Amino acid sequence: MKVWLIAVILSVLPLVSYAGEASLRLNNGEYEIPAIVNLPDAEKAVPAVVLLHGTASHKNEVGNLYARLAEALANMGIGSIRIDFAGTGDSPVSYRHYTLESAVGDATVALNYMQAHSQVNAEKLGVVGFSQGGLIAQLLIAQSPVFDSFVAWSSVASDGVSAFRPMFDSMYQKAKQQGYVTQEYTWRAPLDISLEWFEQVKANKSLTNMVDYNGALLAIAGSADKVVPAENALRLIEATRAYPAQAIIIKDASHIFNVLNEQAGEDEQLLQLTVQWFAQTLQ
Repeated sequence: MKVWLIAVILSVLPLVSYAGEASLRLNNGEYEIPAIVNLPDAEKAVPAVVLLHGTASHKNEVGNLYARLAEALANMGIGSIRIDFAGTGDSPVSYRHYTLESAVGDATVALNYMQAHSQVNAEKLGVVGFSQGGLIAQLLIAQSPVFDSFVAWSSVASDGVSAFRPMFDSMYQKAKQQGYVTQEYTWRAPLDISLEWFEQVKANKSLTNMVDYNGALLAIAGSADKVVPAENALRLIEATRAYPAQAIIIKDASHIFNVLNEQAGEDEQLLQLTVQWFAQTLQ
């Protein structure tokens, strides 16, 4: 019923002209960060959202979820920027550059770009984090407390290694021996994960550091998520002082919200919920 109500509300919100998207490369001082900016065609500065992708993914995300979200947000009068983290998508560098610190640094570059953009209202900013991107979003929020609204998709919500225990059990020792370890995937080429990533995850306090966050927070998870269990959504909310705050569990949705199943509609529910949340909390 909640999803149906959101869909009805969306249908009556005014749409604005969509100006399209622009590809660019941001420089972090070490390498270039591929980025795509979407902005509505508006006469005044608009709210904006930073989109942070998950492990071994890319700026458009699986099933083009982020590309679709960016267009939907722009149609509602909200801008966005999405980036490729080191070693993913169109990034020019190896995945060995990717660590929690590098990801937060790249996200900060994207945030700074949008804050300085003449068409962006820097007083109305949001962030979306998908899976490990949700962890990066938490670290970004703690470092740069400028966000009014946070939407977490299938997000990690824990300190230390607990969310990554299988990786540590099978790969950490080899990473310590050779400085990195190669991770195989069924959907893409292998990636070399650096020892620095493992060490930074061990020391990570992302959930603890969310204690001071008092902006809006929507945590969305799938009841059938076998990668990051749905209870992480509640754990994330309970760790903050967020208001308003809501956890929504989409029935039968997988970690990626069944986006690759053309007969499923959970991905559309995810996008509708997210757009509605930002329309309510950033405008």
